[in-house]
Amino acid sequence: MRKTLLIMVLFSIFLFAQDATKVTLQLNWLNQFQFAGYYIAKEKGFYSDVNLDVHIKEFNFDINVIEEIKTKRADFSIGRSSLLIDRINAEDVVALGAIFQESPLMLLVKKDSNINEVKDLKNKKIMFTKDTSYSASILAMLSASKLKTGDYEIQEHSFNIDDLISGKTDAMASYLSNEPILLKEKGIEYKIFHPKDYGFNFYSDILFSSSKFIKDNPKLTKDFYNASIKGWEYAFDNLAETAEIIYSKYNTQNKTLIQLIKEGEILKKLAYSNNEGLGYLNESKLNDIINIFRIFGLGNKNINMDIDDFIYDGNPHKITNIKISKQNKKYIIFTLIILFIILCFAVYFFSKNRQIKKLLHTVINSTDDLIFYKDNELKYIGCNKSFEKFINKKESEIIGKDDFEIFEKEFAELFRKNDLAVLNAKSILVNNEWLIIESEKRLFQTKKIPFSYKEDSKKGILGISRDISKLYEIQEKLKALAYYDELTNIYNRKAYNERIQEKFDLFERYQTDFCIAMYDIDNFKLINDTYGHDVGDKVLKELTAKIKLNIRKTDLLFRIGGEEFIIIFPKTSIDEAFIIAEEIRITVSNIRIIENKSITISIGITQSKAGDDSKSIYERIDKLMYKSKHNGKNQTSKD
Repeated sequence: MRKTLLIMVLFSIFLFAQDATKVTLQLNWLNQFQFAGYYIAKEKGFYSDVNLDVHIKEFNFDINVIEEIKTKRADFSIGRSSLLIDRINAEDVVALGAIFQESPLMLLVKKDSNINEVKDLKNKKIMFTKDTSYSASILAMLSASKLKTGDYEIQEHSFNIDDLISGKTDAMASYLSNEPILLKEKGIEYKIFHPKDYGFNFYSDILFSSSKFIKDNPKLTKDFYNASIKGWEYAFDNLAETAEIIYSKYNTQNKTLIQLIKEGEILKKLAYSNNEGLGYLNESKLNDIINIFRIFGLGNKNINMDIDDFIYDGNPHKITNIKISKQNKKYIIFTLIILFIILCFAVYFFSKNRQIKKLLHTVINSTDDLIFYKDNELKYIGCNKSFEKFINKKESEIIGKDDFEIFEKEFAELFRKNDLAVLNAKSILVNNEWLIIESEKRLFQTKKIPFSYKEDSKKGILGISRDISKLYEIQEKLKALAYYDELTNIYNRKAYNERIQEKFDLFERYQTDFCIAMYDIDNFKLINDTYGHDVGDKVLKELTAKIKLNIRKTDLLFRIGGEEFIIIFPKTSIDEAFIIAEEIRITVSNIRIIENKSITISIGITQSKAGDDSKSIYERIDKLMYKSKHNGKNQTSKD
């Protein structure tokens, strides 16, 4: 009986294993962090959890992703915003979700090229693909800067950053997550011109399939999409671990681990830039992209495309999900309360007698926020003093004009797009808008609401805008401070706690060995007491800078206490790590930061072992480091 039962169980398991549905995903570029979510969904078992056996096909230059879907050589693929053109031209494509809410595509120039604005590219050489659908956002940015096609020389893209470095080209179409990292590693300063900053904000890396496939396989499609999104969420929450998986299994471009991590950090920002959730597709934004394509003669102008049919029913585009981080919650609540009060006053202003209007006018003019109102033709019918000051015009010069008569074209187009969205939605719209004012990039938070300004119920726009550039800078600095030591500019203890846990996760899953060393500056209290804390700080900074030069790019350096530091050596044996530690110790002993005074360090070093966790390995290196101190200092102890 037991044998029969065992055979039945094994047979059931066998049948289940055979039942996994094979699915093919075609990438639209070479393996890199750009596709991390799909790798993670496969490696972490998110696909197998829903009984899918997913084959991820790397791109090659003979592949057309649309053809791969049409010929059923692939079930899903990755495309760009140009999928809209394909849909207009009667191709059967349906967008499941856009992983990157902002496209990483931009123009890259060297800082010493004297190209400070887009218009400076006149008579320059620009390297980008001649496929207009791919380069439409860049072409739109150039056009908005009053540059016609004949004003610059278009070069066929070589995809070789050395062509920009050597001066073979003046500007290169590049990805935020790739070429800038390479230039930074080479110590070359650069400048970026991003179409988004000029009002041309495209999606990137849109997961898509055909409507026929989705109709024939509704559950498979839903399972694949949800597992993929789960993979992306994990990838962005665990950047270092994800980078190591790509480094070890999908690194056909031979990128370094650090390059992959930096790539992930940049792409994470692009994926969550609109706070809408991963994969979100906005109908209004897609319509704007179509209009830009049509400006360049792309797509059949006689076909009116139904955007809703282009978007997969399982995409969260019909659900409004507002997420507020703890860091910004208090500020946002306070701002919304103030804005609401001002809006109430402004609406009240249009409905009461002259005396109250005068009082409200005083209130409106006392705020630093920019307040303005437009009629149903989007022409100005009033504004406050702050708005007058902002555009350097009196209210009498503003009334009766539209944005195209007051602002530069790229700004006017951005404002017009947002105004129309408010009137169409018939609801409040809040936008964060990057504007370039007197060569300075500034962030404005603008709240617009439709309102009736005449008895015949004509709807106009009431808007309030606040410059939040300084707040944004402070928030970015606070983010950096959360993981970096302010004095030495290296990782702090919080960063160490996260990274060491990532290393143990990799160690447990993939037996990826690593070594860890702790070092302490010998007699550091005596240095502080004798020479003062300023000299002590100088020692910490200069010593750290020197040690950073003596470790590998993949090694991680942390300051965890006053004069205590930790180095993590990934994928390194104890013998290799000991040699590096000894080289560091000897280098430090030869440094003379204080005149006629040698500075030494004591080091403890160990390798990850079975049964280890973050607490046990820390206690071990701490004991080894103090062993070096008790044995005379200026030495390295290992176990």
